[in-house]
Amino acid sequence: MDITETLRKAIYSNNYWKHSDFSSVMEVLSFHYGINIEMDTEKITALHLGNKTIGYICLNYPLIFIESQYALQVKNLLHTFHDIEYIMVNTLSNPYLSVDPDIYNTYFDFMENLNAFSAEDFYFYNVN
Repeated sequence: MDITETLRKAIYSNNYWKHSDFSSVMEVLSFHYGINIEMDTEKITALHLGNKTIGYICLNYPLIFIESQYALQVKNLLHTFHDIEYIMVNTLSNPYLSVDPDIYNTYFDFMENLNAFSAEDFYFYNVN
């Protein structure tokens, strides 16, 4: 699944995300899910339900990778935030995502294979 357009929309959609909306989204989600981020060092946070990671949320852009079975609930909780782009995946570890190297390499950290990666790979390459 090519996520180039989704990344592009997230990158250009909301200049205030990192400085205001991200914190508000974290506050809303923290009532229902586990969230832990070091704002000074990390660029992505993991979203947990119990001991299971169900998604990843970018600090710099309004972008959420979420397992499909949890997407509707998360979208409903965040319905007032209109600029969020969602990438829904069956599992976070399935390496079937792809992206145009030009957009990825301009805004995100180096990742080896941009033709077959998982949401989990995206997280690990971009977390710090």
